[in-house]
Amino acid sequence: MCNYFKPVNLWLLLLRMKAKKVADLTGEICTRCCTGHLAAKRGREYFRHKDELVIIENVPAWVCNKCGERYHRAVVFKSIRQIAAAKSRITKHVRVPVAR
Repeated sequence: MCNYFKPVNLWLLLLRMKAKKVADLTGEICTRCCTGHLAAKRGREYFRHKDELVIIENVPAWVCNKCGERYHRAVVFKSIRQIAAAKSRITKHVRVPVAR
């Protein structure tokens, strides 16, 4: 476990974000693995809504180059929840095998 999990370090990360005037985490150290750096990317998100798994394409996130941990802005996460809940936004259905 690294020191980045301490609340003080997370608080310092938030202060640096405010200093940049933009919520940009590019280049910051990953709080999960503590060795990787974050880069802005777009990708696929898998989101559970009730009993369903919804796949959303082209979602912006900051992704760790070492462990793959994904960080989203709050507004993006809220949009993901809204898209998953809206049946009218579903454009395609796929079959996925499930192992027990």
